[in-house]
Amino acid sequence: MLKILDEKQYELVLRFVDMLDTIEEALEYVEASFTDLSKTEGDRVLSDVFMALGQITECQFILHEIFEGREGIQTAITQFDHVTDEAWKLDGQLENTSVKQNIVKENLSPAFSMWKAAMDNKLNRYLAN
Repeated sequence: MLKILDEKQYELVLRFVDMLDTIEEALEYVEASFTDLSKTEGDRVLSDVFMALGQITECQFILHEIFEGREGIQTAITQFDHVTDEAWKLDGQLENTSVKQNIVKENLSPAFSMWKAAMDNKLNRYLAN
């Protein structure tokens, strides 16, 4: 049986899911910026992605509370650590375009997409009211 979210929790989860969509779009833009010279904001957008990943880290505690006792969601939330591990691979590499491109395309984007899909799978059933 699904736990019914109160209005405040529902809004928070909805904004969280929207943020995940925005981050996914941002990562797609960053990836495209490596080859599409008209996309000149790749570095700024990547910086925004880092800030958004930090917001997810801050939200984890709240999500753990909202979904206390829901093992599947608890596990999915915790798996975000893999995404942050991939993001940390960029530390000190932002000036090296080829390394940055490789890490974003081969590590960070796939890790985020997989985690987001797992979160969408778990959270969307609470939003489908």
